[in-house]
Amino acid sequence: MALSFYAWGNDYASWLKEEQNSFKNYKKSLDEEFSAALKKDWEAFNAMYTPNAYVEPKPITLPTLEKEQPLDMTVIDNSPLVDLTQEPLPQERIPEEKIIKEAIKIDISFKKVAFNFYSKNIEINYNPHIGFLITSVSKDSIANVWARFSNIDNTSLLSQIHTLVNQYHLNDWATYLLVHKIGMEIYKTDNMANLFTWYVLTQMNYDVKVGYSDQNIYLLSNMQHNLFQVAFLNIEGKKYYVLTPKGKIRSIESIYTYKALHSNAKNALSFAFKQPLLLNSVYNNKALHFTYNNQSHTLETKYSSDLVAFYKTFPQSDYSIYFHANNSSLINNSLLVQLKALLKNKTEIEAVNMLLRFTQTAFAYQTDKEQFNYEKVFFPEETFFYPYSDCEDRTILFSYLVKHILGLEVLGLKYSDHMAAAVKLSNLNPTKLDGFIYKNNYYTIADPTYMNANIGMSMPEYKHKKFDIIK
Repeated sequence: MALSFYAWGNDYASWLKEEQNSFKNYKKSLDEEFSAALKKDWEAFNAMYTPNAYVEPKPITLPTLEKEQPLDMTVIDNSPLVDLTQEPLPQERIPEEKIIKEAIKIDISFKKVAFNFYSKNIEINYNPHIGFLITSVSKDSIANVWARFSNIDNTSLLSQIHTLVNQYHLNDWATYLLVHKIGMEIYKTDNMANLFTWYVLTQMNYDVKVGYSDQNIYLLSNMQHNLFQVAFLNIEGKKYYVLTPKGKIRSIESIYTYKALHSNAKNALSFAFKQPLLLNSVYNNKALHFTYNNQSHTLETKYSSDLVAFYKTFPQSDYSIYFHANNSSLINNSLLVQLKALLKNKTEIEAVNMLLRFTQTAFAYQTDKEQFNYEKVFFPEETFFYPYSDCEDRTILFSYLVKHILGLEVLGLKYSDHMAAAVKLSNLNPTKLDGFIYKNNYYTIADPTYMNANIGMSMPEYKHKKFDIIK
């Protein structure tokens, strides 16, 4: 019996080795096929970009109600008591700093780079044969780089990167930043870092390309959503955006690139967050003050400095990316806990109204044009960090609070030069408050920038304006 088991084990080991060799040969054939395609004709494509999502500039000053008005008592009477029994947001588990060492065999001849990635100490071991540089920028030199990368065993390097991506829950933008950072640590030049990132992301099955203009090499990526203030090329009906760790790059002359696709590189990048990023080792405190029903409140909050630093690089994306992000564990465990205590025993509409007043009055208003001289959309941490915020920043924060504290559905309302929200309340008489019907449900207007306005009060100039819905 033992002999039979031993024989079976040998058969399995032989089969596994054969399968692994077969896969390596298959991968090599795809890389060689792509390498041959890279040596064919490249074309010049004109770069363009979309400035921002607004048709008109946002207003510098907004209407303000001089003082709060009490909610209509009949509306309060028809509103149920608030439900604060939402499932608690999961506490993020911060991984230990010992990374990768198990499971991945590191050749003793490998070189090592060590660096800091948003307060995480990262070590990467790599095959020293990839440590070459290009001497000129041309389609032939780029094709040769691909051929050289493809003929070196990078299995360990790719495994280490996959481990880091999974360990820290990195989305595609964070993955790109990590890979580019590794490239910069190895090569010290942006051109080689871009070529390295191109190779690695292609091996991770992402639809990326490289192109060049003069002596600069650019990384280009197909996306699942729109980016703004980021140059892109239109190649056979698909947009390929220029990626840079700075987040945005607009003014580029024509770029030479190719139409060929690697057979495995079929996945467009998405900067959405499927799970919270585990990049929150360093935090800051901030006291926020607001008044509701003539009573003053101070909330002591925490937010992640690492996430703020990460978001500074983030290219402006479709608004749905911001509305669905859930990276704010420090905010969850400080601000949300304190707000829940204030909302206890209130009706649903009173609770929503208090959250609305908090977002209206705890932050100073200024447009992005005034504060940054370009359009920038905030995630919740950034609204805490920066001295000013504007309409979409507050709408995103308000939506976050209503969804995660009260469990109510919220829509974003995108006007030509403004953004507000609408909440699906329970047991509401729609004739009492401003709102609209969407998919057979009534949604009540809530404007986080209309100072001192209650839920159900639209800014006068937007009362009859058209808007797009952000879900």
